Amino acid sequence: MARQLTSEKRTFLVGAAIGAGMTARAAAHGGADFLLALHAGRLRVMGAPSISCMLPVADNNRAVLEFARAEILGRVDLPVFFGACAFDPRVDLEALVADVKAAGFDGICNFPTAVHFDGAMRENLEYGGGGFGREVMLMQVARNQGLQTCGYVRQQEEAVLMADAGVDVVCINYGWNAGGMAGVPSRYTLEDAGEHARQVFEAVRRRRPRVRCAVEGGPITTPEEAQQVAEASGAAGYIGGSTIDRIPLETAVAETTSAYKAVATLQKRIHSLKSEWLGEGHEFGLIGRSAAITSVVQMIRKVADSELSVLISGENGTGKELVARAVHAASSRRDQRMVAVNCAAIPRELLESELFGHEAGAFTGAVKARVGRFEQASNTTLLLDEIGDLALPLQAKLLRVLEDGSFERLGTNTPRKTRARILCATNQPLRRMVAEGAFREDLLYRLNAVEITLPSLRDRIEDIPLLVRHLLPTIAEEMNPRVQQMDASAYRALMRHTWPGNVRELRNVLERAVIMCDGDAVTAADLPVLDAVPFTGGGNVPAETAAAPAATVAEPVVREPRDERAWILAALERNRFRRGETARDLGLARKTLYNKMRRYDLL
Repeated sequence: MARQLTSEKRTFLVGAAIGAGMTARAAAHGGADFLLALHAGRLRVMGAPSISCMLPVADNNRAVLEFARAEILGRVDLPVFFGACAFDPRVDLEALVADVKAAGFDGICNFPTAVHFDGAMRENLEYGGGGFGREVMLMQVARNQGLQTCGYVRQQEEAVLMADAGVDVVCINYGWNAGGMAGVPSRYTLEDAGEHARQVFEAVRRRRPRVRCAVEGGPITTPEEAQQVAEASGAAGYIGGSTIDRIPLETAVAETTSAYKAVATLQKRIHSLKSEWLGEGHEFGLIGRSAAITSVVQMIRKVADSELSVLISGENGTGKELVARAVHAASSRRDQRMVAVNCAAIPRELLESELFGHEAGAFTGAVKARVGRFEQASNTTLLLDEIGDLALPLQAKLLRVLEDGSFERLGTNTPRKTRARILCATNQPLRRMVAEGAFREDLLYRLNAVEITLPSLRDRIEDIPLLVRHLLPTIAEEMNPRVQQMDASAYRALMRHTWPGNVRELRNVLERAVIMCDGDAVTAADLPVLDAVPFTGGGNVPAETAAAPAATVAEPVVREPRDERAWILAALERNRFRRGETARDLGLARKTLYNKMRRYDLL
């Protein structure tokens, strides 16, 4: 049974146009969606440029049948397309397609193609019956015999003809690839290629909305360039020939040979790469290789694509919002921006309107209707931070949203629906709050479909060196570029601290140390913050931890601030009186912080 191209629209198709079994298996291993067995690919393996396939050096169709049977068909579990040459009007297209199907190919494409010719050569080819019109006939014959089809085109009228012929994929070929040692200059820039394809694909989709559109060749020599052209044009796929076999092979052989000539340099690079390896959560900004943080990353990957609500719990400064953004980034909703609400930073009397919206006249000052966060997040993810601060009446309304997705704006009884995926974060003990009557038990059960509990920094102390290596370069670049590293004495001091403020506190300590450092390496002497006023930016620190006596190297005693004014002042000093950073440190809205500073005469 023929293997089919995926019909999933979200999948970006990648086709590998190759000429050898080894390349075919490597492309399949790398995640290619389909293969194209081309005579051009076979000639590249032999050291000739792709353009040589346009010369009468061999019977194209026989050559492709022979090498594909021997090396590709039956050896990869991917759809394989036959690169057919229709230049010879004497070839019986029905018989050719029948042979291709009998050999076990899943599809057929027109390559080499007449679109590579122009001027008198193209006119003569068309006049002799071996031009692009014959390639369109080839696609029709292939479809009639049950094969999938990929039509190569250059111009809009060619693409429309292929679309009308019913091909599965329309691929714009911009000409021979420009990159590598054997590349040729392209007449297109990346910007020109994107705009040209956009216009062509719009015309194609007006006639056949479901046809897959792809790009290939010309100025595209890297994945980044392919993505740039695809984004500009709306392409749903990319086919690579030289970019998948010749250019990577040339680069790899040159670099490997160079590495053998400079093994010491290579070893230094390997060491550098190892030092940059910061754990599997690195892509989400979750740094560390401890079992605790690895478990969190694994849980994120498991729950990301589900629609279950997720409760993220942990002390202040452990990275709850970072985890929420990681869940969103790994989900199918990643293309839409996540909506976040800090329930503790909004006055309770305004929070209901913030979440559910209101109609004009719903309350004093409501001069016009307002869309709430649940409506804003209907097709994306909604993070409710500090969910433990939600008042009981609002908890009941949130429960209804979680149960059936319905709610009403303030000032109306008209129900509305939301498809928002709900994530909640808290540093409060919700189960104890349930026992005390401060939090609804049924809401907790709804929120707690999946719980991700973030470890405190003191519970993954082995991750501190990795965190420092990750944070220090960025901090130093901004505050003191002379600083390059941290010495052993400073690492020992950091490893002995209890970190009541978790990763947020660690960042504050590093910022202070970088400023204090006079050389190129932070030492223990540059860490006065561990000897002076302790971190007070929040965090539910167990009493026995907070009261633990100093063990070594000037271990601080964690004290509560005497009052709110002292708490805010300490945070302002810690953040060099930058209000935005201080507000984030304290978990307050900037306006709330400003009002408190004015109240306590701190402006």
